[in-house]
Amino acid sequence: YFLAFPFGARLIRKYGFFAEELRFNKKDNYRIFKRVCKRTNPGWILIADGYLFDFWFGPRYIFNIEWIVDNPIGAKFASFDNLCLSIRNKILPFYNSSNIEDKFKWLRTTNLTKLMPVLVPCPYTFPVSKSDNEKSSIFYYRRSNEWLKWNEDQKKSFRDSIGIKKEEKLVLFSISEWPVRITRAITEDVDIWLRYFSHIVKMIFQEVKGKTTLLVISTYPLFNSSTEGYLKIINWDLLPYDIYIKFLLTADLFITTSAISSSIVKAVMGKVPAACLISSGGELKESRLSSQLINWFKTARAKYPDLLRSYLVFPVGWQEILTFIFEKNPYKDTFEFLDLLKPMATINTINTLLFNKEKRESLIQKQNSYIKQINHLPGPERIMNFL
Repeated sequence: YFLAFPFGARLIRKYGFFAEELRFNKKDNYRIFKRVCKRTNPGWILIADGYLFDFWFGPRYIFNIEWIVDNPIGAKFASFDNLCLSIRNKILPFYNSSNIEDKFKWLRTTNLTKLMPVLVPCPYTFPVSKSDNEKSSIFYYRRSNEWLKWNEDQKKSFRDSIGIKKEEKLVLFSISEWPVRITRAITEDVDIWLRYFSHIVKMIFQEVKGKTTLLVISTYPLFNSSTEGYLKIINWDLLPYDIYIKFLLTADLFITTSAISSSIVKAVMGKVPAACLISSGGELKESRLSSQLINWFKTARAKYPDLLRSYLVFPVGWQEILTFIFEKNPYKDTFEFLDLLKPMATINTINTLLFNKEKRESLIQKQNSYIKQINHLPGPERIMNFL
C-alpha cells in the first residue's frame, strides 16, 4: 500500500500500483495517515528517501516524521536511502545556479539513524563507509537482478523483431526526466536551453564510425527522426516499462544524463555497456575549445551559463550530493562518464564502446566484478525479518 504526495502518487500509479494521495495541509495529512494505518494495519512502514523531509518547502511542513515513529498501531519502521544521505546532517547545494533563492539552492539532510534503521541498496552504493554513530542502524542490501537475465537468443529475437541488422549497433539514450522538471520550475527559457544541449549531443553522435541506430527516449523532442551518414535517429516519448527494459537489455550501449539513473543500475546488473553524459564545467576558455564548440560556447556563456557548470545529473548539478556515494565505490567503474565539454574524447569513448570488443569486455568484466562483490549481501526481506 502506497501513501504519497501527488507527484509520487502519479508515478506509482503509472507502474500499476494503487497509491493514496497526501495533501498540502498538515492536519489533513495526519488524519489520512492515521486512517490508512488503522485500515491496513501494516507490519512495516517504509519511508522512501526520508532525508528529503528537510527539503525546501516540504514535506516537513506538511508531514511530521514523528507520526511514523509514534504510529498508532505499533508498526515497525525504516527508511530506504539510495544516496546515503540519511546517515549525516549536511547542507548541500541542490541546484547548480548561483542566481537563485536560497530555499531552492540547498538540500538539508537529516541523520535518521538515531530514529530508525536505514536500508541502503547496492548498487548504487557499496558497503565501505560506516556511520560515526555507535547506535546507528545502517543495513546494505543487494538489489535483485534475476529478472534482468536475457540470453543471446532472446536478445537476437527482439532485435530482429525491431529491424536491427546483425552488423548494426543500437544505442538507447534516455533523458532523466525529474531534473528537467525541476529546471522547468526555476529556470527561464528551458526549451531553448535544451535545444542547445541537443545540438551538442547530436554533433557527438554524428561521429560514430559504423551503422548505428540512436533511439532517444525523452518527453522533450530533442531531435527529429532522421538518417545522416552512419547514424539513424529515432525520437520517442515514454515507452511502456516492459518494452523499455527489452530495449535496454538488447542495446549495444545505454546512455543517460544522470549518474544515479535507475536505468544505469539495470544496465549494469544486466551487463549492458553503459555511460552517463556529464560536464566537467570549470572556467573554460574559448582558446581551449574545439572548433565545433566555439559558437555553442559563446551562446551558452551569454544566455545559458548553467550549461557550462559542472554536473553529474543534468542539468541540476549534484556533484557534492553524489561525492559521498561514489568515493571508494567500485560501482563508478561499471559505466563510463562522457564529458560533453570534451566532445572528441566523448566521441572516441562511444566508438570504442560500440566497436572495440576488448573495451566492451573490459567494462562488462568490471560489472561482473562489482556484482560478485555485492552478491554476499542480504536481500531487503532478510534484513526486515532480522529486524
